[in-house]
Amino acid sequence: MAALETFKNFKDENYVRLEQKLGQYNDNILEMSPEHFRNNMKYFTEMNFGGKMLRAILVNMGYYIYGGKDVEYSDDLALSIEIFQSSILVHDDLLDHAETRRNKDTVHVRLLEDFKISNKEVLENNPDVVKDLSNGVSVALGYVGLYMAYEHLLTAYGDNPNIIKILREYNDMVIKTVEGGIMDVIVPFKERYKNELPFEEVDPVNPFELIETLAFLKTAYYTTMGPIVLGMMLRGAEKKDIIDIEEIMKDAGLGFQIQDDILGVYADEKVLGKDVGSDVSEYKQTFLYTYVKVNKPESLEELNKYYGKDSVTPEELEIVRNIFKETGAYDFTVDKMNFHYNRAKENIEKLEFADREAKDLLLGFILYLESRKK
Repeated sequence: MAALETFKNFKDENYVRLEQKLGQYNDNILEMSPEHFRNNMKYFTEMNFGGKMLRAILVNMGYYIYGGKDVEYSDDLALSIEIFQSSILVHDDLLDHAETRRNKDTVHVRLLEDFKISNKEVLENNPDVVKDLSNGVSVALGYVGLYMAYEHLLTAYGDNPNIIKILREYNDMVIKTVEGGIMDVIVPFKERYKNELPFEEVDPVNPFELIETLAFLKTAYYTTMGPIVLGMMLRGAEKKDIIDIEEIMKDAGLGFQIQDDILGVYADEKVLGKDVGSDVSEYKQTFLYTYVKVNKPESLEELNKYYGKDSVTPEELEIVRNIFKETGAYDFTVDKMNFHYNRAKENIEKLEFADREAKDLLLGFILYLESRKK
């Protein structure tokens, strides 16, 4: 487990510095915000702080494993990724109707409390007036965060000879992540309401391939691949080396998302920091659900009694867990997760540009992902 310790030490050393810089950035943003907007912006900056900063650490790591011993030079790129992460979480929570994130109320929930009104006549005539406003402000805050991330990146690296390549990769990461977010809403909708749509739409894609594509776009690209590739690009990495690392980090990201789907049903909510069972309420399409649909359709009717419910009780969630266990969906999904993690670990040893320390850092990162409970 020496590789795991190598990664943890790297993570801990860089986290302290990054957290301090991110806190200062948030303070500066609040100071510069118009007074009438400052309280709303405060919700964003609070969302932008207190996370694991895993993506930021990967930027540092990508820069470091390609010879960047002056690792602090990559900090502004790392912080840009964190700001971007926070901005899309605001939108993601709104789309998923999530109420908690990092053990705190989500932005749209906090805004809903701010804008609460007591005029019964107004509420009777327009019951969604407060919700519409809080949702709209949440969307705007997410947009502000996205462009602040770009501004931070350009300010820090405008004179870097690799800035054009970095921006193209950054944009590609953003576009793919947004595409994944759109798919994450549309795919469950089509699955849930396919018998009520005005026409039957036949999707020729293999159901499992669809779920893997969804996992790649909505998570793998910006959680594992994008950050480490961007860090390497900051050091002027060769195209071949980027391709090799992309294959490894794609597997790592797929393993991460599959594991996240498992934790979303089986984790302890206090440990997870967000709503356990929300994937069930949101009718999320995962390998767990898809395995039952494809291989055990006789159990699908029972499963769909709980999928899509506004609020799934602990007792109902336990029934869902048992369905996944009894049908073999749980074991299948765990095997799928392990396949991607194991392939990533195997390919690390084949990297030509990486020395032993770099390989240990990458391996330790995979081991760290495997060991997580949240």
